[in-house]
Amino acid sequence: MEDKKDFSWAVTVTAPFNYPIEIHKGYLGNDKKMIAAFISTGLNENGWNYDGDALSGGNTLPTLLSLTWISYAEKKFWKIETSIDQAVQNKMIALFKEGYMNKDREGIWSHLTYKNITVGLAPGGTVVLWLTGKNRRVEVAHYQAKETFVSVDEFYRNPHEHTQQGFYDFCFKSYVPKETQAYIKEKGVPVNLWNNYRTKYKYHFNLHFYKADKENLERYTKYVNGEEEKEKVEEIVLDKSKALPEYVRFYFNQYNAEAEFDGEEILAAFKKISKNHPDATIEIEARVAFMYKTVVFTVKCGGEEIPLEKVTVRMWKNKA
Repeated sequence: MEDKKDFSWAVTVTAPFNYPIEIHKGYLGNDKKMIAAFISTGLNENGWNYDGDALSGGNTLPTLLSLTWISYAEKKFWKIETSIDQAVQNKMIALFKEGYMNKDREGIWSHLTYKNITVGLAPGGTVVLWLTGKNRRVEVAHYQAKETFVSVDEFYRNPHEHTQQGFYDFCFKSYVPKETQAYIKEKGVPVNLWNNYRTKYKYHFNLHFYKADKENLERYTKYVNGEEEKEKVEEIVLDKSKALPEYVRFYFNQYNAEAEFDGEEILAAFKKISKNHPDATIEIEARVAFMYKTVVFTVKCGGEEIPLEKVTVRMWKNKA
């Protein structure tokens, strides 16, 4: 087992929520053969933390990535042609071997390993590779694609006989959600956002629930950089550098809570507070409101406080 370098995996593709992409063609392979083909499955826009549908796969680690896709919000095609170097392969092998602990619905912790190589495609030509398993995702590589050209007639049969620009405009109106269209009209496509999401900060949650309650057993977190993990509470390392939270579920004795953060809001808060307090550990205070109606989140450091006002919170009482 120590020398094992081949692991069974499937390839999946994902894109940020409301920024739809569609695959043109591509593959994962090595210098001898294509291992897994990227087959277009239509629009993909379900979110950076969504794993995507499993396409083909293999049991040999890839050393080459080739992929061409269209970003409908940007009205352009992107292409990535890159080697997956030895350092990345070594990281993948180590992660496959190490695996991780996961708790199932029956409350039993068991050892699992990763099942998918997930490719994330974001505006600006951002490409991220993760290893993904149940309740677990870890980034293993990051690349920059180049803008390319694919004619509309090569991309699909073009039944409406669109010109290239007509095709872009039609798909933008048809596939890009209205709220994203409005955002782009006001601010432009946030081409640097998903690279900025990869920035890691030293921070921890400071939980203020009622004294009669207590965080219980585990915490589940999805991060804005696409990583995710379920941790045993007693094993959580305070103040380690990590990406900012996108979603957190807290398990307590009496009540449970889950919070969905606005990525741009929490990123702006951390940028501001870390600039004013470089190298300091930042706190995200989570304070339960009266009668467990909600949880209020505030970013704090060195006496400075920035309330997070766009957090969606859901709470429910545990069954007796």
